[in-house]
Amino acid sequence: MGKILDFIKGIIITIWVFVAIVTTVYLIFFNEYSVSQIGELSIFIVDNERLEPNFHKNDIVIAKKVAEESYHVNDYVFFYLDTTNDNVYINYASIDKIDKNDHAEDAYHFGKDMVSYSSLIGPVNGTIVYHKAGAVLRIFSSRIGFLFLIILPTLFALVYEIFSIVEEAKAEAKEEAKAAAESEKDEG
Repeated sequence: MGKILDFIKGIIITIWVFVAIVTTVYLIFFNEYSVSQIGELSIFIVDNERLEPNFHKNDIVIAKKVAEESYHVNDYVFFYLDTTNDNVYINYASIDKIDKNDHAEDAYHFGKDMVSYSSLIGPVNGTIVYHKAGAVLRIFSSRIGFLFLIILPTLFALVYEIFSIVEEAKAEAKEEAKAAAESEKDEG
């Protein structure tokens, strides 16, 4: 029975360590729009209904940005849309028109909206989507969630390990002292 409990404990600890590492990496690579950007990959959680019907609230989307010349009219792309009230949203739409510029970034038109290449996240085609997984990641990556689900358990585990080492050292010292006392008794 003890081996089964140790096995289950090992699995739980392994899963927790994996989740802690993934969440930490996700948060470390946040850009100014709260999108995790690792190289050309952007990882974001759909947080509203603007991206429906293809993407739903709490989906995790991983999009890869491609070179400027790879975008064409009628391609569906994700992009940052800056609004007049200083909010930036992730949106997706089909490119209506591309204004090529040899001396600056190309401009991409989406209906009445226009963005530059630096505001593009990546094409919709080829994205990886994890449905509903964003709800879990959102909890773990929130300030309170990260504190209570990642940092505090790590601190408790660290304190427990230090306590165990100290207890083991005390028990070993006691045993050595007892062995030394018995050795003196036998010699005397």
